[in-house]
Amino acid sequence: MSVASTQPVRVAIALGCVVVSAATGCSSRSQGSATPARASAVAPLAAASTVHDESMPGLGATRAVWDDSHTPNAATTNGYGNDPSLAEYLAPSGAVYTDVADNGTGRIQFYSLNMHTVDRFEVLRRVRQELPSDATFAWDLLRDHCYRVAFNSPTLRAIGDFMAEVQLQYVQEDGSKATSSDTYNQAVLRLDAAGSPPDPEDGCG
Repeated sequence: MSVASTQPVRVAIALGCVVVSAATGCSSRSQGSATPARASAVAPLAAASTVHDESMPGLGATRAVWDDSHTPNAATTNGYGNDPSLAEYLAPSGAVYTDVADNGTGRIQFYSLNMHTVDRFEVLRRVRQELPSDATFAWDLLRDHCYRVAFNSPTLRAIGDFMAEVQLQYVQEDGSKATSSDTYNQAVLRLDAAGSPPDPEDGCG
């Protein structure tokens, strides 16, 4: 199966009010403040009864499923998709996905998702499409130069006791990250050990 090179695999998910606590609790610029998971943090999502690779559109997908559903960008190493309207400094040769890595595990462990500037609601909606449909909000952490959100997922736990951690940031033309919690143009997704708490000492590198 193939998809449009500039769009991720679409997943039918209930968006509703996306990470409400993140949208409200992160209006403060208090460095290192973390929001604990709450029942009202996200709209309820249907739990997957069985783990299927098809339910893994991005992070955690097998390399075979990823390669079958993403178009390689021939001009960029470990890059996929082609959107020439993206800034070259952010997305070399228009690559929507960059630094895609499975670290030799056969499952996608890490990548950057490059996009046009969007607000927090839209970037979280976009990130949701990269996760299994059973992903639920775990915690968030606002730093001066990035905003981190983590998601629990029975599907990710089943494939290796993982959770998803996402770093949202606005990358500027000089490569530095803007001091802003309002708009973003890149999401860095990675698998982390299930149950990992936010680390206020971890920078936005």
